[in-house]
Amino acid sequence: MLLSSKSETNGKFVSADAVRFGGGMGNIARGNDQQLAELKKLRNKKGFDLDSSVWMPYVSQRARYIEAARYYLQYAGMPDSIVYSINKDYKADYSNRGKEAAKFQKRENGKTDYKDDYMSRGEWVDYLIGAPNGPNKHVNAKGLGIPIDMALAFHTDAGITPDDSIIGTLAIYNTTRGEDHFVNGQSKWASRDLTDIVQTQVVEDIQKLFEPKWTRRAMWNKQYSEAYRPKVPTMLSEMMSHQNFADMYQAMDPRFKFHISRAYYKGILKFLSHQSGNDFVVQPLPVDHLGMKEQNGNLLLSWKAVEDPLEETASAKAYKIYTRKEDGGFDNGKLVSSPEIQLSDLEAGVIYSFKVTALNEGGESFPSEILSYCKSKKGEKPILIVNGFDRVAAPYGFDNGTQAGFLNSEDEGVAYKQNIGFVGDQYDFERKSAWLDDDAPGFGASYADGEEKIIPGNCFDYPYVHGKAIRKAGFGFVSMSDEVFEEQNWNAEDYQAVDLIFGEEKTTKRMYGKENKDFTIYTASMQNAIRKYISNSNANLMISGAYIGTDLELCGDSLAINFAEKELHFKFRTNHASKLGDLVISKQVKNDFEGEYQFETNYNAEIYKVEAPDAIEPAGKNARVMMRYEKNAKSAAVLYDGDYRSVLFGFPFESLKTDKERAKLMKQIMKFFKSK
Repeated sequence: MLLSSKSETNGKFVSADAVRFGGGMGNIARGNDQQLAELKKLRNKKGFDLDSSVWMPYVSQRARYIEAARYYLQYAGMPDSIVYSINKDYKADYSNRGKEAAKFQKRENGKTDYKDDYMSRGEWVDYLIGAPNGPNKHVNAKGLGIPIDMALAFHTDAGITPDDSIIGTLAIYNTTRGEDHFVNGQSKWASRDLTDIVQTQVVEDIQKLFEPKWTRRAMWNKQYSEAYRPKVPTMLSEMMSHQNFADMYQAMDPRFKFHISRAYYKGILKFLSHQSGNDFVVQPLPVDHLGMKEQNGNLLLSWKAVEDPLEETASAKAYKIYTRKEDGGFDNGKLVSSPEIQLSDLEAGVIYSFKVTALNEGGESFPSEILSYCKSKKGEKPILIVNGFDRVAAPYGFDNGTQAGFLNSEDEGVAYKQNIGFVGDQYDFERKSAWLDDDAPGFGASYADGEEKIIPGNCFDYPYVHGKAIRKAGFGFVSMSDEVFEEQNWNAEDYQAVDLIFGEEKTTKRMYGKENKDFTIYTASMQNAIRKYISNSNANLMISGAYIGTDLELCGDSLAINFAEKELHFKFRTNHASKLGDLVISKQVKNDFEGEYQFETNYNAEIYKVEAPDAIEPAGKNARVMMRYEKNAKSAAVLYDGDYRSVLFGFPFESLKTDKERAKLMKQIMKFFKSK
């Protein structure tokens, strides 16, 4: 959300009511009656002047989004005794919050916040509805008067198999507690209908897209709190086992997360459709083949709709183009009916960025990748930026029979935009390692050093990062997706240079489930597109990525290896080439380049970590080492100055630590290209 006071009208103000940004750190204090009474007395006396050292030991010391529902509901202003504090006494668990916070835990008696937590969720649903469907012991509570059609409690289950078997999806509903119908007369067996429809959708989608062996477990009609408390049709879903490696191998994949979420959405949609007697339409998938080209001083932006092979109703009927100017926020979008738009009156020297969504009667898709554009001030030919970094993937998984797990030191994977669920690297890989307690959980145990970190993934916005450096060097630019580049509906002579972004793109295979091989860099289509460009006598090519050498081995294509050596003029030497990311210019190119640089190899809140950069070496005549990793002198970049010019980096250009470094290096690259 963007709230801006920028306006063409002076003397006006922008205000917003009830806007929540992030949520901040948890501030719900837990302790015994005496401690809480003392804290309340101090708070009333000192207000915001109360020193944080006084109350800090009694709160979670975690971001609020990590906290349980019971604490969120208190913060959100729900009534205590009828929603989030059903059990009068509690025993909070402070075992992971340090010695100071644990002192008073031993002095507490009674029931736990844990019970309040799972009970409060159903009572919250009822409070949203209000009388006569209020919380179970307060059915006539006024509540908020919000009509609710159904409720879903989304859980993961426990359980381990000794091999690579799937535990799968369990579903729970309840018809046996109290009357056999809801207050409005609807049969409680509607909960079974909801449960059956959603579970069927989820299991079938997983089996078709990811794992044919995915297990459909039972549907239980049992009195679980979250299944019986809501006074609307309700499903309690145990999606999979978070303890079982074969389940989690799928669950760690961002594509699995997207499609499983979509499956729940589709199941709910179909249930509501059946209940109301109306037809349903599923929202479209995101568009692809996003591209742009300059035409007579204007910009033509185009894309393609993506059909959903699982849902015939999910076809796009219209599109929305969202525009961002410089580093501001995206606007509210412009609706169009065709998969292209001509944009005029774009100011020279200003960076515009665009993303596109698809729409139909069912809603709006997730956004496309983001492309950026900057018109040259001097009317010169632009630089072409190609976004070849589409990859999202789970961390590297392995299973040798006795050991299994996720090895982040090999590959941390790539999250879709951000990963908010990372708790730390796994350290116990022994399948026979038994669970003893939560402090010694055995097989699958991981460090807890990442609990407070949000891990950057693929933001799909790297043409903007590269583009800022290109503009700083004095050039305009256009950008396109790798799909459009591979289609070759462009003229090589239209561009002064091509900047190929490969980030952390690399061939990614699935160990379990449906066979696949995705995100290969050097596909036949990509090789042909690059070949078309470099056959131009004035070609200037820049390629960067952590795996531009590694992928030659991963893809298993001898033609790709030959293409790299004979036409791109480099050879793969090794991956994991640098732990520190320090770079120095090679003496071989000191007449054209200078400076020291560093790319990110550790946690950074703004850019993904490069855990395994490549060492690449020159191949053939006119190829030279351009940069080296400082500590071990392995070749980090290769320069070619022959029938065309190129610079190839074994690390992602966008992962350089500062805008200043990127601008400095890009300026030298463009000067080298122009000096031909």
